[in-house]
Amino acid sequence: MPSDSFTALIDMIPENFADPSADFHEVRATMAPFHDHPTGDDLRIEIRDIRGVRTGWYTYDHHAGDPCVALHYHGGAFVSCPLDVYHFYGELIALALDIPVVMPDYRLAPENPFPAAPEDCLAAYRGLLELGVEPDNIVVLGESCGGGLAVDALLQARDAGLPMPACFVSLTGWFDLNVTRASAGKDPFLTPEWMRNRGMDFTAGQLDLDDPRISVCNADLAGLPHLYLQVGQFDTVAPGALRLAERATLAGVDVSLESWPGMVQGWHGLANAQVPEALQAWENIKHFVDWKLRRSQSANR
Repeated sequence: MPSDSFTALIDMIPENFADPSADFHEVRATMAPFHDHPTGDDLRIEIRDIRGVRTGWYTYDHHAGDPCVALHYHGGAFVSCPLDVYHFYGELIALALDIPVVMPDYRLAPENPFPAAPEDCLAAYRGLLELGVEPDNIVVLGESCGGGLAVDALLQARDAGLPMPACFVSLTGWFDLNVTRASAGKDPFLTPEWMRNRGMDFTAGQLDLDDPRISVCNADLAGLPHLYLQVGQFDTVAPGALRLAERATLAGVDVSLESWPGMVQGWHGLANAQVPEALQAWENIKHFVDWKLRRSQSANR
């Protein structure tokens, strides 16, 4: 059973949060109160340019000299939540994984439709390699729509002959924008029609939502790094994650799949509210990431 704190927070979500009739302006207004949280004074935030892409770098003093990097592609339904309101999530990851975090400020739709965001996401990964970060020291994470963008960036990197990172971690990633099969249960943050509308914003209606560049669960997934997918029972995008896991497995990719009964889209972000399910999810992710980055528990600070 979900914890009382999880249930109480979910009950506070407005009934029409994922109103299918909402346009991108309304989506931005609806999402705004859930972002731009303050960060701690001890978090160092630097804004840098990587291959023309504005990026946030999130570190603590004890991260000096750490060769590892978490490259995170943030959420926001392709249309909202630019980098300047997402610093709190860089802090969340830096604390949860005890690792420096890099987050690209990819261009948002519909002002900058496909392929703008995927181009920026690939540029950020390529730029880290060019800065001398070893691929085995990079963990790629993607949250919500950023999950699909992350996998797309890795597919582009593979096709360009670039080395793969140590692993990919999905935080309720969007892998099937057509939502051909929805989860059974109430997800307060997403509905299939709302998601398809955001996909139309992303593509400007120029590509079918089943296109493998848009719904990466339909792509040729061979050659990807180890995928770690935590799947919430009631998350609208859960079936897309399961399809990604199935097709990646059949393509010879290592896949670790975790079932989270009762969970919905984006529950990882509730770690800031000390929700037990979110804290446990991040603890599991840290264990996986430490293993893939060959970081011993004793070496972690």
